[in-house]
Amino acid sequence: MVHNQISQHRNGNIFHNLIKVSEAPDYHDIVKRPIDLRTIKAKVKDGIIGNSLEYQRDIYLMFANAMMYNRPGSDVHAMAEDMMVESDSHINTFRQTEGFVKSR
Repeated sequence: MVHNQISQHRNGNIFHNLIKVSEAPDYHDIVKRPIDLRTIKAKVKDGIIGNSLEYQRDIYLMFANAMMYNRPGSDVHAMAEDMMVESDSHINTFRQTEGFVKSR
């Protein structure tokens, strides 16, 4: 599944859980809609995310949050950019397959 590919990315571990206030006290002042891979997976399982576009939206939100909070040039910003590019490739490949399956 696409989610497993994204979660297993070399930088995936930093996106598995929500940011704790103890780790970044001002995070929730800057990021208004925090989300992580665990939450996204639960939303898929619970049917809140029902298609690949909704999934992609939440994945992009997760990376946008990381890039908004962490300055350009920082390790986390670079990791988020790298992971977003690779995730986009996985999601687009899945979406092409999804379209093929639906048209049959």
